[in-house]
Amino acid sequence: MAPIPNPGSAVGKLAAALRTARARKGLSRREIALKAGTSIGTVQRAESGRDLPTLETAQAFAAACHLDVERIEALWRKAAQRGRNQPLTRARPLPQIVDTAELGLALRQAWELNGCPSADEMERRARARAHDFVPLSRSTAWRIRERDQSVTSEKQLFAYLVACQEPEKRFPLWSDTWHRVRQAKSRGDGTGEARRQWLEAAEAAQHLREAGLTPLERFPGRLAPWTVRCRRRVCRQVSRIRYADIVASAYGCRICAGIIA
Repeated sequence: MAPIPNPGSAVGKLAAALRTARARKGLSRREIALKAGTSIGTVQRAESGRDLPTLETAQAFAAACHLDVERIEALWRKAAQRGRNQPLTRARPLPQIVDTAELGLALRQAWELNGCPSADEMERRARARAHDFVPLSRSTAWRIRERDQSVTSEKQLFAYLVACQEPEKRFPLWSDTWHRVRQAKSRGDGTGEARRQWLEAAEAAQHLREAGLTPLERFPGRLAPWTVRCRRRVCRQVSRIRYADIVASAYGCRICAGIIA
């Protein structure tokens, strides 16, 4: 196997991770190709360190080797971004977004962070998931990413994110952001009460993550039941908690703590 040309680069680090994983599993390139549903040539190029594979290829390779897919996705996005000549669009973190302009910047940034796919590729990816969300034409994808058009529905938002290959675990956070922007717009309030509410929701979400939980729906308030998932790999169970109880106690996941049978 030829050495990686620049092992210290982001592309080189991704290639090295894929090579190492395949070697540890004792798999041939042909076996990886069969497991990943791709060609031997594609596997060879992914391992070469010369060209950045598609995100689909990197994800399939990782799954075939039982790698941490999130780690491979992070390496891929870093490599994709460093391959760009233009600076990354600056956007607020999703929990801080309260208006349409800020959301447009975040959607543009998501496209950039995921390798700047063409409008044709975005249409193809969205079409493959149209039964879950809605179709996304190439012209609509282009207008949204260029901030010439706002996202008109939650399903269209998800279709755009699918087209960008944004991780689906982040969809609830995007959904919260989109609904918050709509509510602020309907009230004609981009600051004041809307900003206070997202600050409270952002603080609650951060507190939840620190307690080892992931929110699966929008923040319902301190006393209402909140659907969450345990982040521990040995648990990963879904439960309903009250944020006030998390604040008042040292417990995170009630299932892990034995509070919920």
